[in-house]
Amino acid sequence: MKLNYGVDYASGHREHFNPVPSTWQKMTHILLHWAERGADAFRCDMAEMVPVAFWEYAIAAVKEQYPDTLFIAEVYDPSRYRDYLHRGGFDYLYDKVGLYDTLRGVVEGHRPAADITRCWQATDDIADRMLHFLENHDEQRIASDYFAGRADAGLPAFFTAALMNRAAVMVYAGEEVGETGMEAEGFSGQDGRTTIFDYWRVDKLNRLARGLTYLKKEERALYDRYAAITSLCTQHDTVREGGFYDLTYVNFDHPQTFDAARQYAFLRTAAGKGTLLCVANFDALPREAEVRIPAHAFDFACLEGGTREAKDLLTGKAQRVSLTPDGLTQVALPGYGGVVLEL
Repeated sequence: MKLNYGVDYASGHREHFNPVPSTWQKMTHILLHWAERGADAFRCDMAEMVPVAFWEYAIAAVKEQYPDTLFIAEVYDPSRYRDYLHRGGFDYLYDKVGLYDTLRGVVEGHRPAADITRCWQATDDIADRMLHFLENHDEQRIASDYFAGRADAGLPAFFTAALMNRAAVMVYAGEEVGETGMEAEGFSGQDGRTTIFDYWRVDKLNRLARGLTYLKKEERALYDRYAAITSLCTQHDTVREGGFYDLTYVNFDHPQTFDAARQYAFLRTAAGKGTLLCVANFDALPREAEVRIPAHAFDFACLEGGTREAKDLLTGKAQRVSLTPDGLTQVALPGYGGVVLEL
């Protein structure tokens, strides 16, 4: 069914329409109906197929009565991102055609990790309002045969999506326990996705809802690794509030000790809160890597050189690191994972 919103995609602002189109009023009434009943967020499917002017009108009307309500847009045209944020009033946009597509390509091995740099550069001015994710109802599960074939292969991608900046990150139902989506659900069939169209029970998610003791050993291990990362996002001031410094651009010249196709390194730093060295490893095997930290980064993060014990905030284990402007810092990396060293 198509609705007539009475305006071209890009033309006009909400105050230009008098009287307000009846479709706008009806759709806004529906949003207010659910907000009144406690819905605190709306995920708007293919929002770019609806005029920005409507969202400008509707979101303002909802937030006037329910100011804490969040609006998340599915917009696939990067050239229109800022229009839907700044004019339309959305709080977040799905980072699908940028970060998701890139991270999936890195996990599957046909894109280098260094491509992640291009993603954040394209949206740096709106980074805090992008929603990062590795799974949703449209995409194939990480552990499915259509993606990585094993859940832990997605951990370095989730590590990067969650920690690289202040963007929101989504964990999709059962992702954190390795749901495969490999059952032949009625409408969608066996496609590596979890159906939202059929009456269907997701076994891993069902057991997770009953309690952690119902998880299998490998499911609990994956859950704990996801929990360690998400805890940093919510509880560590440097991750919640700090700046981001990409280290990729100075780490192309020593591929024997830093493979920019399979490793990705960056700093997170906040004045008075400390600096974190974050390194993701997309390889299955552990690796002794060397990360160059340029002199400019030392100034940016107010870092001091020297040798010290640096605790990995994900495991609690310490590594002895030597920091020198423009020098190489040795870092021990786990397979399919990463380290967050508190410098």
